[in-house]
Amino acid sequence: MNPQRTLKEKTITAEEAVLKIQDGDYVHVYGSSAEPNTFLENIKHLKGQRKDVKLVHFLSLFPYDFYSDESYRGIITTENMFCSRFCIDSQKSGMMTFIPNHLRNSGSDRFFYYRARGKQISIYVASVTPMDGHGYFSTATVGMSNRALVKCADIVMLEINESLPLTFGDSYIHLNEVDYVFRGDNTIRYMPAAEPDEIDLKIGGYVAELVENGATIQLGIGAIPNAVAAALGDKKDLGVHTEMLGDAIVHLYKKGVITNAFKTHCKHKMVTTFSLGGKETYDFLDDNIGVLHLDVAKTNSPYEIAKNHKMVSVNTTLQVDLMGQCASEAIGTLQISGVGGQTDTVLGAKMSPDGKSIIALRTTAEIEAKDGKRRRISKITALHGPGTVISLSRSDVDYIVTEYGIAALRGASLRERAESLIRIAHPDFRDALREEAAKAFLL
Repeated sequence: MNPQRTLKEKTITAEEAVLKIQDGDYVHVYGSSAEPNTFLENIKHLKGQRKDVKLVHFLSLFPYDFYSDESYRGIITTENMFCSRFCIDSQKSGMMTFIPNHLRNSGSDRFFYYRARGKQISIYVASVTPMDGHGYFSTATVGMSNRALVKCADIVMLEINESLPLTFGDSYIHLNEVDYVFRGDNTIRYMPAAEPDEIDLKIGGYVAELVENGATIQLGIGAIPNAVAAALGDKKDLGVHTEMLGDAIVHLYKKGVITNAFKTHCKHKMVTTFSLGGKETYDFLDDNIGVLHLDVAKTNSPYEIAKNHKMVSVNTTLQVDLMGQCASEAIGTLQISGVGGQTDTVLGAKMSPDGKSIIALRTTAEIEAKDGKRRRISKITALHGPGTVISLSRSDVDYIVTEYGIAALRGASLRERAESLIRIAHPDFRDALREEAAKAFLL
């Protein structure tokens, strides 16, 4: 095989790549920083050419026209596995829907979300680094179900992006596995850092109290995880086994807090299934054998996570009730994100020897009422309202942390849970919560 000659034979234009899509096809792409931007921008060429196309997506960072432009109706519909903030209007218009999922089950040979419905992935499009001398491409910041998609898709197409970092693990595709290659515009999108405020920092401080030296951690993205990272600065020899690797973890590594020296699974390596952050993070990942982007079935399997002793998972939620049920992904029935790996990492941490699962949230939020006025509500509620999507059951919660302290729920009765959660609720709402808890037979 002559890799360069074969590459030339398989190279087409981005427009030609899009027009490989046929009526009724299922097309799978990933979002975050390894999104095939040029391919998605060329979806416009399907107008008047194709119909009933389904695009399976995950965490897009850009509001492409086909999400909301009515001229795409009947041409393409998006099925999202984790929604971005701009997907709300698309749901309301019916141009986007959501696939409820545990992320661990979207990888490896258990790609059942499609097989269970008798569906086949028609085309997998991945954004990759330039080919090396041996015919390999790197899918950069995405491990996810890359290898499963390469095996099961009818057509595999690659968008070459020279701005992406070279990574290791399951983030590889060989030219022999590829049908078509095209050049992208080399765009790479960054996730702006969320700066924690005083309340976030208080939460971060309480979470840090629960993290022991030598623990292995999982952090998400946002102001609270960043606050947690800031509070972990005096810890020693932490390890990383996480669903997503971001700026906060890179900063802790550079401070010498993360060494991975005492990990009991993949020792000396940071493990993730995808990465998302700023330029500093992608520069850190580039050609770094100390970070593995693995198949999500490996990173998010509770059994794999539990191989790490002292595993600590830190996740956030939108609202929690007095029984400990967490609503983390939707407001009513309107999807605003996804459960992602929250359930996966929570179960894995609970199964880990000396492991801990932590759910963090601020106690209040400002919402717009029906009369247009804004009012403050408690994010700790007596009972969730009808139609609320429960992301995490009450039996799976270990610790709830707010700016007012820590509620330890593992093994706690319903009465103990209600008392603990009222104690860390905002003081302005505690009396009302007690009254409602009594009516609900929780106190």
